[in-house]
Amino acid sequence: MDMRLRVSKIALQLSGVVAALSLVFGVAVAQLQAAEPLKIGYVGGISGVCGSLTPPAIKAMKMATEEINNAGGIMGRPVEVIYRDSKTKPDEGAKQARDLIVSDKVEIITGVCSSSIFMSVFPVTKEYNIPLFSALSGTHKPNIDFFYPGVFQTQPHTIIEGKALAEFTKQKGWKKIVTMAMDYEWGRTTIEVYKDHLAQIDPSAKIVKELWPKFGESNMTSFITATLADQPDAVIAVTAGVTTNSLIKQGKAYGLFDRTKVVAFLVTQTLMDMGTEVPDGIYGWSRAPFNALGTARGADFVKRYRARYDGEYPTDWGVLGYDVMYFIKEVVTRAGNTKSEDMSKAAASFTFDSVRGQLRSRTLDNTLDSPSYIGITKKTPEYPFPILTDVTAIPGSKLLPSEAEVLKMRAMANK
Repeated sequence: MDMRLRVSKIALQLSGVVAALSLVFGVAVAQLQAAEPLKIGYVGGISGVCGSLTPPAIKAMKMATEEINNAGGIMGRPVEVIYRDSKTKPDEGAKQARDLIVSDKVEIITGVCSSSIFMSVFPVTKEYNIPLFSALSGTHKPNIDFFYPGVFQTQPHTIIEGKALAEFTKQKGWKKIVTMAMDYEWGRTTIEVYKDHLAQIDPSAKIVKELWPKFGESNMTSFITATLADQPDAVIAVTAGVTTNSLIKQGKAYGLFDRTKVVAFLVTQTLMDMGTEVPDGIYGWSRAPFNALGTARGADFVKRYRARYDGEYPTDWGVLGYDVMYFIKEVVTRAGNTKSEDMSKAAASFTFDSVRGQLRSRTLDNTLDSPSYIGITKKTPEYPFPILTDVTAIPGSKLLPSEAEVLKMRAMANK
């Protein structure tokens, strides 16, 4: 056969293949565009006390949403996330959740920055039997005490974190402890868990004082002086945002970090915001520090996030916001629908490949066995802000309550 004829025939065949592939791809895109969107409502503290924490979560969720849609959506449906501001107020959070369900016809709710807002949004989603995926809020109560199949927890909650802090206290051999926690759901519950677990694992350790700054407190001097008066071995600080910032700034002036050990809630956002004001040597606990995820998937996420957002590093909320979108995708796909009961069953049937590692959920409380991270602050040449170093990731599987403990808590809550 003439060489030119053979080349012509091959070119014709290849053009046919390309045309066929283009047709298939075009049909797939058209089908995705024509399919009814899967609407997900995000209720977050875009303003208010959570205002500085929420934007990175939204950035990461938008990034995940685009990736999911570019890969065909969820069960062939394009994902549409509708963002609403709770203003970091429980009543506003409940209002926005109800409007998303009734007016916007969302099939899933996620977000919730604060535990008090989780507690206000939870009854609304339960009323309408709409799945609620908490990506950021800490309280365990909707999943443990007041559980129904439609509530999911994808981050380390107050039982995991409270127990992790107690385990760390015992490990360090601290015996005389002052607790300092914001006076609302997250602070109160975490300290309650901490005290109970510490009493079990080290009865010789004593809580000599409990301090309760109000939510969003910025004047921490009276709490610092009250702490130092007891000369504790350590301070367990369950504070966030401006309260943590004030504790560090004012604590330095009073020599707090030279006179005792402090274990503070030090998420990446706080370290970014405060920069060199954060002294080296503070113990910090965190939910998803980007530099200590320890997974290939996590490293890839950090790289792509930075490329997308002009070199910005993802915060804990960014990591968790990204994870929750892919967890929703996996659970809906495996359930085959967005019904709460089916999704609850599906959530316990697989290992979720998160950016934090391999995590599992259980139908007992729809809680991922998320790790809790504890490290120590240090300034390094690699980053323009302090990071947590020597980080220990305590697996959630070691800290989640047993079935007997869960059932006992539910019985007490329902009295």
